[in-house]
Amino acid sequence: MKKLFFILTILTFFQINTARASCSDYFPLPEIELYASYGKLKYDYSKNTKQITSMAKKANSLETGLFASGLTTISINMDISMNSLSKMKGKNKFCVYPKDLKLSIYFKNPTIYISNQLKPDTCEYNVVLRHEQAHAQINKQVLEYFLPLLKKATIEIFKTIKPRQVSGISLIDKASSDITDEFNKKITPLYNYFKQQIVTEQQKLDNEKNYQYENQLCN
Repeated sequence: MKKLFFILTILTFFQINTARASCSDYFPLPEIELYASYGKLKYDYSKNTKQITSMAKKANSLETGLFASGLTTISINMDISMNSLSKMKGKNKFCVYPKDLKLSIYFKNPTIYISNQLKPDTCEYNVVLRHEQAHAQINKQVLEYFLPLLKKATIEIFKTIKPRQVSGISLIDKASSDITDEFNKKITPLYNYFKQQIVTEQQKLDNEKNYQYENQLCN
């Protein structure tokens, strides 16, 4: 889920030399603040295996055999909050450009479900618990790997975003909104790639070979 926050536009009535300047002139890159959170991992022992299996089907994360007794879930979120500046270019003309950006990507409600039909401290219980904890760790590792790529991509994207020229103060907010929408459109493919990479890495754990190995731990 993505959120675009309200854009604050700051007016600076600084007259650019219109004889040689335009909105295509150089404007500094915005200050970029990247925020990440893994969320607080919770454990839920309130559901039986049938209920967990039903949840897994809905999440397209169905596991087999013993591992149907556990499930790890997260909600992946990205929020974008941007402030803009405007500089007077001429009579009733303004250049609008991004001043700063706060980009947040975080896990919401990370939860490990363990079936209440498994007895604590048994081999089966411990194997399922470790398996689901491995899923939670994979989520964290993929996010840690992704953050530098996100920062680099954000900088490169802003190099392609041009200031907006508007005629009138009343159009400045619309120009700011357009800049935010352009950034969102350009960052979304990377965000979707990140979510797909989590799925790809999780599938490396959920395969028949690994299932067989972990099942043998209790034999």
